[in-house]
Amino acid sequence: MVRSRLLLSPQTFYGPSFAAGFFCTPPCQEFIFAVFIVFTSSGALFPVAVNEVIWCANRGSPLGEDATLELTGDGDLVLREKANGRLVWSSGTSGRSVQGMEITENGNLVLFDQRNGTVWQSFDHPTDALVPGQSLLQGMILKANTSPTNWTESKIYITILQDGVYGYVESSPPQLYYNYVVSTNKSKRVPTTVTFTNGCLSIFVQSTQPGNPDGRIALPEAKSIQYIRLEPDGHLRLYEWSSEEKWTVVSDVTKLSLDDCDFPKVCGEYGICTGGQCICPPESNSSSSYFQPVDEWKLNLGCVPVTPISCQEMQNHHLLTLSDVSYFDVSQPIANPTNKDDCKQACLKNCSCRAVMFMYFHNDSHGTCHSLTEVFSLKTIQPQTATYNSTAYLKVQLTPSSSAPTQNKSYKTKTILGSILAAIGALILVVVVAIYVQKRRKYRERDEELDFDIMPGMPMRFSFQKLRKSTEDFSKKLGEGGFGSVYEGKISEEKVAVKRLESARQGKKEFLAEVETIG
Repeated sequence: MVRSRLLLSPQTFYGPSFAAGFFCTPPCQEFIFAVFIVFTSSGALFPVAVNEVIWCANRGSPLGEDATLELTGDGDLVLREKANGRLVWSSGTSGRSVQGMEITENGNLVLFDQRNGTVWQSFDHPTDALVPGQSLLQGMILKANTSPTNWTESKIYITILQDGVYGYVESSPPQLYYNYVVSTNKSKRVPTTVTFTNGCLSIFVQSTQPGNPDGRIALPEAKSIQYIRLEPDGHLRLYEWSSEEKWTVVSDVTKLSLDDCDFPKVCGEYGICTGGQCICPPESNSSSSYFQPVDEWKLNLGCVPVTPISCQEMQNHHLLTLSDVSYFDVSQPIANPTNKDDCKQACLKNCSCRAVMFMYFHNDSHGTCHSLTEVFSLKTIQPQTATYNSTAYLKVQLTPSSSAPTQNKSYKTKTILGSILAAIGALILVVVVAIYVQKRRKYRERDEELDFDIMPGMPMRFSFQKLRKSTEDFSKKLGEGGFGSVYEGKISEEKVAVKRLESARQGKKEFLAEVETIG
């Protein structure tokens, strides 16, 4: 979405053209100053959904609605926060006789002097995209955004070195995932240049005469406006405005030599890619206890260690073995280790090492060892197809209660056994309580169903309902005593006197005295 006034390139009557101004994505709470592609029709702008940013001044520091862009009196183009005056970005052209600013028909934002000479141009400061006619000089980089809506820089970048184009993921040292190499004449000291032209990326190296590129990365010829973007997943894609009036991917430059699992972030950190599918590193064929997914519903976001690596507890470091697993970067092997045991020990002795890859052909007594300080996406291989063997050793942190995987398994076994015994104990307790309740119920029912047979010397307990029945509902009153009346009753064949208490204060002694008097 575009805000406020725009600086437009020479007008196209109908179709895509370039503009410079403040740009945002919904809900438009933060803005960047950018060069972007708009669709025009008789001078009117097409709806903002088709806009594409090809250059940005402040992608790492988006601003609020009060931001201002100013071409100062001494020729500096500055971007500030209006509220506090904080300087966010500057062209650095103060004192260089800048007379004005324009955007060219191919999308280059230019500051020019009195002689119409270029003092500063956006083409010299690329962000994540190239347009036709734009060049990358040796040492320049394209750096991907974190996501389509997050303009901060990611770790993925492409740069131009002396002998060609190289793609890296930022690390210590940087990890190589793509390269296109052209033979060079190292006696020459002319910087290498890559130019985006119609139908190709032309690579000019030291031995080249003007107009004769040493290398060419073929691209589809343009039928409409095009641009190339390095995207957060590491792909360098060519987009074109199609006849359906939308942007379409017409080529993937990096995928000409790489498959889906060769990209550093295809499965996130520590994720293992197999045929485009992602999993976390397993402890065995059926479990995964050292790593867990960042998001169980989005496995391509990668995995994280269950227990973070601690340099204070190096004695509890362990290497998890993953057979037939390789890595995208094998460009910087460790010099000394040539067998797997030395390779593993080199990693265990260095806390900054997070994994080692050991590659060999026939046996693991001789091969190459590659150390990683950061682990991005891994990939499975088939040795028969790959013509080499590769084993990944990932460093994991064991808990203090377990110093080896076997002890960890023993601990799990004890935990499971304890849980089973606890469950059995709880079941037994439930059964005992059930039996007790059932017996109590039987005793209660027996009391209620007594037949009133009086056994000499054995006290009997009768319910109020039984006594009421035996006295015919207390109908034959014999007299009155303290605390209540006495009634005639009959239990079986025996006559009895039943006193119905009207107060709870009478004791056993008083009751017996009354019985004797009545008798």
